[in-house]
Amino acid sequence: MKHYNIAINWNSLDDCYFTNIVKKLCKKKKLSFLWIHDGNSKETLRGLYNQKIHIDILIDTDATYNDPEDIYSRICYAVKDSGDMVINDPDNTQAAINKAVMYYKLVSLGIPTPYTTVIRKWQPKKVLLTEKQKVHLGIPFIIKPAQGYGQKGIIRQATGTPYCIAKARSFDPKDDFLLQRRVKPVFFDNKKCWFRVFRVFDRILPCWWDDKTNRYEHMSEYEFKKYKFDPFFDITVKIAQVTGMVWFSTEIAIIKSRKGIFYYMPIDYVNDQCDMTPVSQTPSGIPNHVAHFTARTLIENSLKILNNKKVNAERYMLHFR
Repeated sequence: MKHYNIAINWNSLDDCYFTNIVKKLCKKKKLSFLWIHDGNSKETLRGLYNQKIHIDILIDTDATYNDPEDIYSRICYAVKDSGDMVINDPDNTQAAINKAVMYYKLVSLGIPTPYTTVIRKWQPKKVLLTEKQKVHLGIPFIIKPAQGYGQKGIIRQATGTPYCIAKARSFDPKDDFLLQRRVKPVFFDNKKCWFRVFRVFDRILPCWWDDKTNRYEHMSEYEFKKYKFDPFFDITVKIAQVTGMVWFSTEIAIIKSRKGIFYYMPIDYVNDQCDMTPVSQTPSGIPNHVAHFTARTLIENSLKILNNKKVNAERYMLHFR
């Protein structure tokens, strides 16, 4: 049997900056490493089923759980069913990436969210919005699939007509859809208050993020304290606790009500597979040091787990640039 301490699902041998960091860290820590990609995924799955391959901890970046034929999802479950660890756990992930499920969980936690109406997959193609829904949604509003990813299937200029809603739902008739009010973020010192906050084990990394250009800027401790961004911490910790996920990001915007109250709103709730493509490879990538820090945190905590050491589950710390 081939035994690997750490494995990572990364389907391509190209654009593999993050995977190479993980690989180098494993070598430094003397951990056996397996890179699972399109060239060896079928062989790896067979090996797991036939008990010829054993993986202690699998870092997943590629599973598509709403596709029953997806091989990376099967690999994740094969590792979990062997009694080993997947980052993130497949069952926790399936619940967390369903935006319809997460919307109601966030509401139950008292976290402000944009006004949302959920359209179930079994509802008729022709959906008529009530006057109340129209008022709360505004026009235009956003329509998105509950289990969508990579910004696929999103309508950003929805008008609310039955035809418009039906056309949006045709992207995936087997999925539920969310009709979500558009939000207008405030600006602090000419910086748009739209953010992507990463969580990896006990570390939280807040980043400024532009939803139009997809540009990132890792936040400084000075900025965090100056603008009193403490709700980032609270929201991220609550999402971690309710989902059971150890590695994810959440998209947060700050809006101001007519009464002058600031609300911190998770927009896309949870992204289970954080895009670790660095800015050195694409302008929309994350800062390179965020990729390095994430990889180090994943491996350091994995090493603790392998050595049966306690991993902090309740203590969270912010990490700044």
